[in-house]
Amino acid sequence: MNNGLEIKKLIATGITCNDASIKFSSSTHVIIGPSNTGKSYIFQCLKYLLGSTKKPKKIKESYDYDDCYLEIFLANESTNTIRRSLTGGDAFLYECSYAEIPDYINEPEILIVGRKATKKNRTLNSYFLSVSNLKDKKVRRNKSGVADNLSFSFLRHLFLIDEISIIKEDSPVYTGQNGEKPKEESVLRVLLTGQDDSGIESKPKQKVIDNRKGRMEVLDSLIDDYQRELSEFDVISINPDELGEQIEKLGASIVFENERLEALYERVDVYESTIDSYWTKWKESESRLLTVNELISRLALLNQHYDSDLSRLESLQEASTAYTSLDIGLCPICNSEYDLENHDACSSEDVDNILLASNAEIAKIDSLKNELGKTRDNLALEKDSLLVEIENSKSNHNRAQIDKSQFISEFIKCTVNNLDTLRVTLRDRKHAFRLVTKLNDLMDQKSLYEVEIDPMDGDYNFDELTTSTTSDFCMIVQKLLNEWGYGENTSVSFSEDTCDLVIDGYDRNLAGKGYRALSYSAFSIGLMHICLKNDLPHSGVVILDSPLCTLRSRHVKKSPEIDNNDIISDETKEAFYTSIAKYKGLGQIIILDNDGPSNPKSLDIGYTEFTEDRTVGRYGFFIPKSNQ
Repeated sequence: MNNGLEIKKLIATGITCNDASIKFSSSTHVIIGPSNTGKSYIFQCLKYLLGSTKKPKKIKESYDYDDCYLEIFLANESTNTIRRSLTGGDAFLYECSYAEIPDYINEPEILIVGRKATKKNRTLNSYFLSVSNLKDKKVRRNKSGVADNLSFSFLRHLFLIDEISIIKEDSPVYTGQNGEKPKEESVLRVLLTGQDDSGIESKPKQKVIDNRKGRMEVLDSLIDDYQRELSEFDVISINPDELGEQIEKLGASIVFENERLEALYERVDVYESTIDSYWTKWKESESRLLTVNELISRLALLNQHYDSDLSRLESLQEASTAYTSLDIGLCPICNSEYDLENHDACSSEDVDNILLASNAEIAKIDSLKNELGKTRDNLALEKDSLLVEIENSKSNHNRAQIDKSQFISEFIKCTVNNLDTLRVTLRDRKHAFRLVTKLNDLMDQKSLYEVEIDPMDGDYNFDELTTSTTSDFCMIVQKLLNEWGYGENTSVSFSEDTCDLVIDGYDRNLAGKGYRALSYSAFSIGLMHICLKNDLPHSGVVILDSPLCTLRSRHVKKSPEIDNNDIISDETKEAFYTSIAKYKGLGQIIILDNDGPSNPKSLDIGYTEFTEDRTVGRYGFFIPKSNQ
């Protein structure tokens, strides 16, 4: 089984009472017992836990019970348990068996019931759709092609049949809800073919058509305006992909040119740096030249002082020499009568000392003048060198300025012009791209309106249930009915008019109640068999309430008011149980009835019998308080 579920266990719990539970066989399970033993309550709990909003009807035995649990086995071989409060509300999903819930470490998933799903929580119906491989399916609900999202509630009546519905005269396909027949026929078609109605579109109402045509006129006017504006760009493609490619290339070219311009400006920075270095050298040389000229000027002045000192010293020497040969009355040193032989007031050595000192001073000044001359020569050389350097720096500075101007004119201006051209072109392409995009959006919107006006291009002949679609299904139902002894060599076909079985040439609803219940059972079981056999979506379970007890021969007293066609024979009952017991791997069948097989142990089925006797066997679904 690649989809669907298998019911493993049903449990009802309460704080002040023991659990009431029943464990189901994986293929066929039969629950037998008289009235008031809880069979109908089991059916109601199963329906409730399978997504119905209707709570199980309270009975006196259920008053102390608060919650019910359904343990199910899935096609992926995992076990889940669903919990619902018997007072209503949402469901809770545990991804484990019922016995493992006390050790379940995660918070159970909340499954919404009776309301729409939220971003955080899905619904119980959507959970069962996923389990049945029916998620995101659509079914057509009228002849105009309007489709609804498939809900699990749309197909519950095909596998969960209560004791009232099982004998109804209407087709098993229909629920009796007003206006739902097309949708319910679509549900059966989806199950039999695996093809839903997601691909169809409904024919719109005339009001919608008129509205869309009015909008299309406005769109046509806007499209004309954009096309005229776009025609101004003669050489520009109207293909948005080509425009996008051009915009991308232009962007890349602009990036390249910007990088190139940056590199050129770095070259200009080098020129600026070179110019600055020449300027600095030029001005430093001029500054040094001023200093050298000042030094030369001061050295010339110093030399004059040296010459003056030398003249003074030489005059002193000449005077000293002349002094010794002069006849002088008074000594110029001591101011006494000068007598060379008897002159004691001062010594003649003082004159010698003056001559020696002046000679030493003259020698010193000559040495200083010599050094001064060397310094003046060096400064003169430096001045000449500075004049050359100044001229060279000035020349280099001017040449670098010219080179910079030529470089800027030749390369940078050209690159800037290229960038300007590229930017203008990019602007035009982007504007054209916006126009083309808007134009395409308008044309797409117009196409959508055209599709809305006629979504199926005039073809509104939708798939229907036909004898061809249902032929294999009818063969399986026919096989089941023959195995059950419904008639002698019973034949089954499908009526497109009534959407129901035709048995032995007669509409199914013409049979008596007992045989209608039997044929309804065959319809539901046969539908499950063909779906699972062909790997088509299905719940994987069929639950039948009282398929045989209606007017069973053993329970009916002969009366002129009861037709023999209403009565199911004991032989048919035994054949029914023998037949459903042999089908393995084609889903699970759960039967709730008053009468079971005469020898259940001989059949490979699950069997639970309620005795309504406190002393013998199992009393019912709920354990009487006196026995707890």
